[in-house]
Amino acid sequence: MTRVAVVGSGVAGLSTAYRLAPDHDVVVLDRDAIGNGTSSRASGVITTPVDYPDQPAWSRHAIEFFRELDGTGVFEWTDREYVRGVRPADVDAARETATSNNDAEESSATEVRLVDADAYADVFDAEAPYEKALVWPGTGYFDVDEFLATMRRECVRRGVEFRPDTTVESVRVTDGAVAGDEVAGVETEYGSVDADAVVAAAGSATPDLLADVLRVPIRPFTWNVAYLEADLPDGVPMGGDPVLGAYWRGTRDGRLLVGIEHQYGGSDRATAPPEDPREIGDELDRLLREELPGILASVDADAPVVRYECCPMADATTPDAKPIIDAPAEAPDGLVVAAGFHGAGVMAADSIGTAVRAHLTGEPAPFSLSPFTLDRFESRDADFPFRTMFRQSVPGRDGGA
Repeated sequence: MTRVAVVGSGVAGLSTAYRLAPDHDVVVLDRDAIGNGTSSRASGVITTPVDYPDQPAWSRHAIEFFRELDGTGVFEWTDREYVRGVRPADVDAARETATSNNDAEESSATEVRLVDADAYADVFDAEAPYEKALVWPGTGYFDVDEFLATMRRECVRRGVEFRPDTTVESVRVTDGAVAGDEVAGVETEYGSVDADAVVAAAGSATPDLLADVLRVPIRPFTWNVAYLEADLPDGVPMGGDPVLGAYWRGTRDGRLLVGIEHQYGGSDRATAPPEDPREIGDELDRLLREELPGILASVDADAPVVRYECCPMADATTPDAKPIIDAPAEAPDGLVVAAGFHGAGVMAADSIGTAVRAHLTGEPAPFSLSPFTLDRFESRDADFPFRTMFRQSVPGRDGGA
């Protein structure tokens, strides 16, 4: 049986192990506790059709898995539509978004609707700058800790071996580090682990892990999140504003989770990481106090912040803010990379594992793998400008897509 070493126990590593375990000998190694890295700090906003708009089959596969997993272990899926306000200047573009999604071949998990903003008068503030609203009904949310715990349990049931608190220092190959060589395993702080294949799913640590065998354009950044006391209507939809670069959802305990991209170093989004990546930037407080009260009816400028959160391990991104899931020709045979998800990893969980399996086994995937290949980038340099995952950016801020 083929032995596979998966480096990283976040959503990419766990979904890979889950899909490979039935007919592979899988060991998952992580420098921390299992599922305790970047994925554990995710918001649980599952907007796969929104964030992968050109890949309907990929999105549908991901969403279907969550619905099938609902009720397994401690995992609970909640269907909740996603509503994005549309400013007057953006109505034509929004109409095109709705049309292109609904006309897509093998139409996705959703049918995107463009409606009058008044249809969501209980959601948007009376002074909100919106004329229309885009509505994605095939989305939802869940508690990420419950998802990770359930995935780990299911992996164990399938025979996966876990080695937490084990730092993997490098990928070992049969003869040097050039194309044509084969993966032989990994080197850890405790010694060698033999494997016929290696999956590098270590998030922002992936470039260092692969330094001896493959260059990948991946760099770290963080998200900032706040939990607010808010008077939310029952069933309030999830939402976001691409101009503000923000998203939000209600929580089970009646609070409002609000998140924003925060590249290290402040609002210019172009400075080097500080020594302490746990900082909360000024942009989040400005959003909460100056911008969000004029957007959401349930938010006041003095709404109490229950807590702030960030990801001390740092998320990972690429030059186009989309992941790399590939077995590159220039890499040693048997190496697959699954990293750089820019906050859109948890929402794509089973699609990631299915894609990795397709690369390792040669089996067909139920969606295209080409959007995630490494060779879409001309440069392997990790010192690239930050690019927001949102299609519009805040005027005057760097990094618009």
